[in-house]
Amino acid sequence: MTDNNLKQIIHDMPKVELHLHLEGAFTFDFLFGQLQKYGDDRKIKTIDELKSRFVFSDFNHFIETWFWKNRYFRSEEDFEESAYQTLKELARQNVVYSEVYFSPWDFIPGPLKVEQITEATLSAIHKAERDFNIKCGLIADLIRNLGHEAAVKRLDEVTPYLNKGIIGVGLGGSEKDFPAKPFKDVFLQAKRRGFRTVAHAGEADGAESVWSALIDLKAERIGHGVRAIEDNALVDYLREKQIPLEVCITSNIKTRIFSSLEEHPFDKFYKKGLMVTINSDDPTMFGSDITSEFELLADQLGYSAKDLFSLTENAISSSFLDNCGKNEIKATLKNFISETGKA
Repeated sequence: MTDNNLKQIIHDMPKVELHLHLEGAFTFDFLFGQLQKYGDDRKIKTIDELKSRFVFSDFNHFIETWFWKNRYFRSEEDFEESAYQTLKELARQNVVYSEVYFSPWDFIPGPLKVEQITEATLSAIHKAERDFNIKCGLIADLIRNLGHEAAVKRLDEVTPYLNKGIIGVGLGGSEKDFPAKPFKDVFLQAKRRGFRTVAHAGEADGAESVWSALIDLKAERIGHGVRAIEDNALVDYLREKQIPLEVCITSNIKTRIFSSLEEHPFDKFYKKGLMVTINSDDPTMFGSDITSEFELLADQLGYSAKDLFSLTENAISSSFLDNCGKNEIKATLKNFISETGKA
């Protein structure tokens, strides 16, 4: 078990999260209120019953549940309040900076336009930054499932918000059914416009998916990337190039990508010197958060405070912040380490 002192350090340490889907990070209190507000599902009478709705049999069940809960986001106020509560919860865990995946298209068709959802979300971020001293950059998830032409349209829709809250683009969705290569020109155009780039790869599909994200898309970071373990040459390449991997351990186990922590490659990657970061993915949907992920490493794998600080340094270095922003958080972390005497 994690000793109380290390548990306190994990809670208090400044954290950076790079792989969190805003649409999967709502609070249960908020969603339960939405069910009552719109009254569409009378069978769920308590928050515990709502939580039981989020126990997944496989990845497809997860996706089905994802779109089910989206039905309860219908007004600009819904999106603003949910994002605000999410950032409040991150701040409670001493997350000082997050780069958050954001997919307004998941709610289309619906009563709102992409611009309305985007502006409501940005309003929430501004309020949270003021109220909780947390900074957040949005990564627009272009998603593979409607093809590259739809991704081009989506890129055009978010371009007016570049450097006004949206800092990058990502590519989520079904790796197996929609390989990365057809999105090559979309990512090239995004880079030319000034977006930072990241692609989900090596989660539901294997090492070839990661190679394609790196070679075809030239993605700066890889979302997940854990199935790189299936290709030794790829593992060596990731280590040599220090390409950041946004690893989400509990998520991978809950969606049955790996059956257990023992099977999961995170520890191997870390000990080999890959640029791994630790993240929660969809914290509410998977019953975890970044604090719990750090506790898992300490409790089950024996990671020390020094290890956890090193992972946080990885996240700072891998972020899309400019050097000034990175140095500011590094200084905050350095001061915290000095105060704990765990350097």
